[in-house]
Parts: sequence; C-alpha cells; structure tokens
Amino acid sequence: MRVVVPLLGLGVALGATILTYLLLRAVGAGRERRARRAARWQVTHHGRDGATVVAVVLAPPGGRALDEHVVERIPDGDPEWTTRFLRAREVAEERAFHLNGGAAGLPGG
Repeated sequence: MRVVVPLLGLGVALGATILTYLLLRAVGAGRERRARRAARWQVTHHGRDGATVVAVVLAPPGGRALDEHVVERIPDGDPEWTTRFLRAREVAEERAFHLNGGAAGLPGG
C-alpha cells in the first residue's frame, strides 16, 4: 500500500501535466487559426542587403507577417530604380487584390 500511493500520485501529476499541455496547445492553435482568418494580403516594400524589396505580405490587423511573396528586388543603384519600383508596386497591388479574393465579393461578379 505504501508503494501504491506514491505511484498513484505520480500518475495523477503526470496526467494533469499532459492535459495542461494539450489544452495550451489547442488554445494556441485556435489563436493561430483566428489570426489567419483575419489576415489580409498587403503591399509592402523595405530595404534589404542593398536592394529595395517589393512584396505582398499576409498579416492580421496589427500583427506580424504570416507569409510573404516577393514581387521584385531592385538594387539601390539601379538607374531605372523609379520605373522598376512603380511597376513592381502595381504588380504587388494586383497580386494582393487577387489573393484577397478580389472580384469574388463584388455584386454582379
């Protein structure tokens, strides 16, 4: 009997630990699903390694980027930088529109 009580206590503690872990994991997964549902594709650009990167990012409101699609990398010294940047922004805006479902929500579409 003296051996059974500590083993039973250990089993209960182990079971409680496993249940807590599974519960926290389920809560985290639910939070991630809600963030993905609220996320929208947005046009962005930033400097990286001597180039301007034009991309579309999937981000929830006020959250970190969940995914990124790079449209173009333009070297900072490129003589056609402005032309390439404006063209890349147009492509990124069109891509974001389509990735967000674009015309699917328009009446008569």
